[in-house]
Amino acid sequence: MIYTRTLAILFFFSLVLPLQAGSIFDLLYTGQERPVAIRLEVPVDSLLAKVNTKQEARVQFTDFAGQFQNWSLDVSIRGKFRRQRCEFAPLKLNFSKKGLRAAGLDDWDKYKLVSSCSSDPLAKNLVLKEYLAYRVYNILTPQSFRVQRVLITYVDTNGSYPDRIEEGFLIEETDEMAARIGGKEAGNPLGLPVDTFNAEAEVTHALTQYLFSNGDFSMPLARNMKVVEMPDGKLVPVGYDFDFSGWVGAPYASPTSEIGQQSIYHRIYQGYAQPDGVMRKVANHFRDNRREVLDLIANFHYIPTEDRTIVQRFANRFFRGLNQMNNNDGALLYDQLRDGVAEMIPSGGKASSFESMGK
Repeated sequence: MIYTRTLAILFFFSLVLPLQAGSIFDLLYTGQERPVAIRLEVPVDSLLAKVNTKQEARVQFTDFAGQFQNWSLDVSIRGKFRRQRCEFAPLKLNFSKKGLRAAGLDDWDKYKLVSSCSSDPLAKNLVLKEYLAYRVYNILTPQSFRVQRVLITYVDTNGSYPDRIEEGFLIEETDEMAARIGGKEAGNPLGLPVDTFNAEAEVTHALTQYLFSNGDFSMPLARNMKVVEMPDGKLVPVGYDFDFSGWVGAPYASPTSEIGQQSIYHRIYQGYAQPDGVMRKVANHFRDNRREVLDLIANFHYIPTEDRTIVQRFANRFFRGLNQMNNNDGALLYDQLRDGVAEMIPSGGKASSFESMGK
């Protein structure tokens, strides 16, 4: 009888006490590919006019526990290239730290929202392929940004525009990601020497960018990447923004010619020179995760079959090529990856950071 009464009391408090979700992102995050529906009430005319000031907004969704969430926040447009090209520019969602703390959540308050650039079906597919890149990155390492796919209903607060539904995804906040992996964002990540980075983490990041055929990043300039400082003082690079990659294949993307890239589908390794044992250890890790990556692509039925097949073939070429190089003991893996572009040093970099270590 006492046992039954205790269970009843525990059940009662499980209903009335808030779940310890962690952050507003955790309330939304499912770890699955199906989208979470969110309603975003905003002044649509300001978004279309790309007004560069914060706009008051409201977001509503049902969280992972089935509870209705209703939050006021500010939104602002972000991004440079896409802001110019997109009918609906990408947004930053800015919640109130005070409001988050009052709800018992962590006060991570700023989230990037990536959404379809226009109503063209191609724009939706590009967003989904970029989302898929982040999910592949998550398979290869937890030292990556979590993303949550969302289906956004834009509701005009002024009542001048009809509701608009767009595909998109939310990206985990940088400080939240850094805390999750046990570190903090580095203060000044520009031009840091090779030995300040965790070697395995640096190779993992560089090989992931190589997998995506993304030339639109820079280690020396810390462009399109965040740098996390771990408790041992070593640094971890974490990439983001893959819409110029061959993986996504956006029609507006252009190759990064200064590193020797001839097309966005031309893979160029931009990682630092690391010991061969580290390079091959990470390559083996990629090989071990090959099947999970390919299965994720094969089962991602939210893009057309033709697009999915193209991405599968693109990924397969990477794994075949990497395995062939890794099985070649006659040359350093780094030298094989940099073959043909060894003399081309990324902007802001030192030649010594990209030099071969010899056989």
